[in-house]
Amino acid sequence: MRIPVRCSASIFVTALAVVLPLQAADVRIAAAKSVSLLQKGLQGFYAKQDCFSCHHAGLPAQVIQLARERGISVDEPAARAAITKSLSAAPNLGSIDQSLQANRIIDPASMESAALLAAHAAGMKPSLATALTVRLIAGQQRADGHWPTLDARPPEGESAISATAISVRAMRLYAPPELVKQIEAQVLLAREWLKRMTPHSTEEFAYRLAGLAWSGADIATCSAAARDLLALQRPGGGWGQLPYREPDAYATGQALVMLHEAGDIPVTDSNWKRGLGFLLATQASDGSWQVHSRQVSPASVSPPYFETGSPYGHDQFISGAATSWAAMALMLSFPGARTQPLGLPGLAPRDEQPWMRTAALGTVAELKARLDKGLDPNSATPGGSSVLMFAAADKDKVRLLLDRGADPNRRAHSGYTALMTASLHRASSDAIRMLLAAGAQAKLTGVQFNASPLIFATFAGDTAMMNLLLTAGADVNRPMLLGGTGPTSPLALALNLDEPESMRALLAAGANSGEKDRDGLGLMAYAAMANRIEPARVLLAAGVDVNGVDKFGFTPLLYAATIDYGDDRMVKLLLNAGARADAKGKNGETPLSQAKRLGFPHVQSALGTPVAAR
Repeated sequence: MRIPVRCSASIFVTALAVVLPLQAADVRIAAAKSVSLLQKGLQGFYAKQDCFSCHHAGLPAQVIQLARERGISVDEPAARAAITKSLSAAPNLGSIDQSLQANRIIDPASMESAALLAAHAAGMKPSLATALTVRLIAGQQRADGHWPTLDARPPEGESAISATAISVRAMRLYAPPELVKQIEAQVLLAREWLKRMTPHSTEEFAYRLAGLAWSGADIATCSAAARDLLALQRPGGGWGQLPYREPDAYATGQALVMLHEAGDIPVTDSNWKRGLGFLLATQASDGSWQVHSRQVSPASVSPPYFETGSPYGHDQFISGAATSWAAMALMLSFPGARTQPLGLPGLAPRDEQPWMRTAALGTVAELKARLDKGLDPNSATPGGSSVLMFAAADKDKVRLLLDRGADPNRRAHSGYTALMTASLHRASSDAIRMLLAAGAQAKLTGVQFNASPLIFATFAGDTAMMNLLLTAGADVNRPMLLGGTGPTSPLALALNLDEPESMRALLAAGANSGEKDRDGLGLMAYAAMANRIEPARVLLAAGVDVNGVDKFGFTPLLYAATIDYGDDRMVKLLLNAGARADAKGKNGETPLSQAKRLGFPHVQSALGTPVAAR
């Protein structure tokens, strides 16, 4: 679990103390209860679900390994089976084809990166599949150094700071030798971006510290970031998710873990121990901590909760994440010993051939040598992924393969082509131009989940690639089933990724700004729920109705009052654009009544009812 860093935070050590034996025993008992409950939730979640979950797989995988190092009992066969299942669908780290194609893509920076962190905690060995996943993550970095996320579920989702930090960590853990130099340059770019960022939530302060440590920032920079996070601690020892929210186990556990693991704060530090005391005082008898969801919209903007064996109903997913962070903090407070991780032998990819790695990660000269020795330029995996698909992001390899007779429209069994795999990687315009010139089709039918090159270029946030594909006839309104379930158009994807320039390019090509989902939610409602300020401005400029109503009777302003981001920018933007403050949903509530009931002070103030500071 220990994160290698170059930071030292010894300046924070105050009155050192040793935990008394009875106290240490109590902490161990409390941690054991949490570990048992989390494992039950992990198994319950994957009895009904298959895609990767940060709250029920990513964090619990790290808890389980730490528990094994601390001598706390774990049902290892059950844990191994559940974690293997979590990494076998979206993403599927056991499949070369799916790792290359990203068939069930949802949110690469967050999902694939978090999956690699879980895989590392569980002891998955590097493979071509993990190398391709790293290459996918690397291809999603923006020019300024950050990674976006389309998630809108605070606190665990929605932050580009968090997405950037875990992307850096995941790439460094699994970077294949062929990409180390490139990855390190990207890590440096991310580090400089993180240095410039001003966090606004405990989640962001914690992950900014972790991201700086994981990217190898200097001692002074890391120490300053640790000091900023420590300054958020409340008198009672805990941390709140936002300055005005009550302290809880999610923010407190996360802060303690990051301060110790990334900030080098010793567990004997008096402030750290006060945080531990807060967790012990607020733990429920079953080993859990309840944390209330900050997403209370009536719309289906997130997979609905289902019973996993974890407590708290609608709050069980975020409470599970909170319990994971808190359990890790408890276990860090007592000594342990390094031990071999679980290991995930069931995820070892099959059917790898030497040419696959050469095409994806090797040099042009190495690929040429294989072709000269008889490699068929139209060779493919058992799943149909061609040499050209592996090499598609590299213009020089594309040129070589096309010159040798590679078919630009050869399809994998999923219907994917080289143009699609090239479009997943930012700054691949030259390769895309070559493929199009060779006859590659930008408008495809019969593709798994209705995927398209344009939706992938939108994921990459590259308007040059998007415009090439649009000029070549790509359908600007074609939705993809993200993760195999949620139909999402390129315009909706660009909105949720907070990419206003991509939105403008799509709108200029005829994208439908008035599109609605099956519940009647328009794009402005989604912008409001995700707190995407600049995308909302783009929609307003396109003439989108600021008072559009869905089947719940909700307007964008009503949605803005159902989720707490700790600011009032969206509410003010909507009001200034003519949003009706007296709108009522079918539940009979107005934006103000919702904000009051839910305790969102910034929203209340923006709606004209100042809230006294605490």
